[in-house]
Amino acid sequence: MNFAAAASSLQRQEIARLRDAVVPRLETLRAMPLPAFREVIATMWQRFGHEIITGPSMAHLVTTKGGRKFITGCADAADPIAREIARLHQAIIAANAEHGFFITPRGFSPEVRAYAESGTPIDLIDGDRLIKALFRSLDGVELRLDYKAMCGQCGDIVQHRLGEGEARPCGNGHAVAPTIARAMIIRPEPRPADAPVPPARHPYSRREIREHNRKYEARMMRKPRAR
Repeated sequence: MNFAAAASSLQRQEIARLRDAVVPRLETLRAMPLPAFREVIATMWQRFGHEIITGPSMAHLVTTKGGRKFITGCADAADPIAREIARLHQAIIAANAEHGFFITPRGFSPEVRAYAESGTPIDLIDGDRLIKALFRSLDGVELRLDYKAMCGQCGDIVQHRLGEGEARPCGNGHAVAPTIARAMIIRPEPRPADAPVPPARHPYSRREIREHNRKYEARMMRKPRAR
């Protein structure tokens, strides 16, 4: 069996799985039922420093930050978005909230945008803005997600953790280096057009993995054995 090819295939699968676990793709967000989508939004607000003060069954997500109150409405396929935004506007007034957000993984019609921009304290967040906000909410967040890596020598599976750089031995004693870096999961913020372009990051090559394994095995051989 070609273990190297199988290891590369597993790496691609794990990268896709981790990306969906951290920031779901738009297609995944659009397929979520409303409670699951609201949970994604609530988690994002918490990472931004908001305190959630409403339960999961409430019509709107109420948060506070710095002594200010905010109300968030999420898209519900069962009702027209225009009607939902009108309800959100009424909830903001009734709660004496400072600002409101209406978030959908889709888009907004010109009529809806015109209504929200006609003096209402509502910020519309469509799918593109939501993905950017979700990635931005992860800035500085330590991720401790586990993923699988395959030994290129015997095909054994090893559990690694995102952010850790040490090789781990497989069941047959081979050193298996990490195959996924944090930068491969969390995309950086868009850079200004005139900013210098940094070198592109790339997955670990087979040569880099072999070199990492060689150094790890040499370091392990130098360690004194317990008597």
